[in-house]
Amino acid sequence: VLQARSQADPHVVSGLGEVNPLPLFHRETREEAEAQLVAVLSAWTTSRPRVPATIARLDGSLGRWLDQHCPDVPLLPSVRAGLEMALLHLLGSSAPHLGAAAAAARGVSSCSGVGVNSLVAREEDLGSDGATVVKLKVGKDPAQDAERTNKLGELLLQRAGPQARLRLDANQAWTVDEAATFINGLTDSTTAITEYLEEPVKWVPETGTERFLASWEELAERTQRRVWFAADESLTEGAVRCEDLAGCKAPIAALVLKPSLQGIEQTVAISTWALQNGSRPVLSSAFESGVALSHFAILAASMAPLPWVLPSNASSCHGLGTFTRLAEDVLQPPFADLVTTGGSCDGWQVDLLSCQEALDKTVAALVESRGSNGRANGWS
Repeated sequence: VLQARSQADPHVVSGLGEVNPLPLFHRETREEAEAQLVAVLSAWTTSRPRVPATIARLDGSLGRWLDQHCPDVPLLPSVRAGLEMALLHLLGSSAPHLGAAAAAARGVSSCSGVGVNSLVAREEDLGSDGATVVKLKVGKDPAQDAERTNKLGELLLQRAGPQARLRLDANQAWTVDEAATFINGLTDSTTAITEYLEEPVKWVPETGTERFLASWEELAERTQRRVWFAADESLTEGAVRCEDLAGCKAPIAALVLKPSLQGIEQTVAISTWALQNGSRPVLSSAFESGVALSHFAILAASMAPLPWVLPSNASSCHGLGTFTRLAEDVLQPPFADLVTTGGSCDGWQVDLLSCQEALDKTVAALVESRGSNGRANGWS
């Protein structure tokens, strides 16, 4: 929790962010992140930096501000993301919503809410919860995975009808031959509802970026471009850059982005590039609480393509369905309670203002329970 007092108004405002380094997801440990966060906030409490409203534009000014006021060591990804969330929430009281300034600065549109895809491990997990966009992990035996995907696709079509959409994720598990076996094993009805296959082939560091993307192109040709692809960890981990993807001839429907790894501002920059180059930015969570999920949903709602821009092969749903795996949630009310079904976009959706209200309510409860001492940039 960050707290600050406006120069024009003595009222103390609070901002809430989440620093949550996850095993097998972040390289830093919880202890390392906590030590850095304590050091940063202790320094800010001793010497209170001015927080300009312009950093909410997410045009690089937030990163420069953090670099200036956290000069000793580079910020760990989880710490940077958490501080960015809290700072944006801190400044959000004077804006229509937390992402308004960024959307205006980037020339992209904002929407009132975003769709959310569900995450299933097998066809038995497909319930009657109203989700119409479903993500399935593949990447094992390609023939068996194709059979499993076809069964799930058939069930999803029966349940959701023409709104049904599949998203598949191989996590770089396959060779080109294996990925081709999988794609060619999909039925026409399954490929018709498949938005994309994430990271279809293995990344081999010794062969480099050019050969890696060439394997995507080879796979697309060998499968008659039946399925579009999406970049995820290859982009997050720096194996490829946006400029590399621009030269790739494989059909790329989406860039899957992880704000808790890439940071809020960098996520916005990559999302803007994706929208300008015919791909859909899809925000993806790991197992963060509803605090981070609310920030991600607000960010996603602030990265919508302009109405006259032709859509990519991917829908506007985002990968925030991990809320179903949370046994409990610190957000008040829990993020699961904010997710609704039906309405104009069908399937799961979450309202931007509901997320912002939940963040406001949660930070107010935290400040009240721990006692507000009125310090600028105090850590509760």
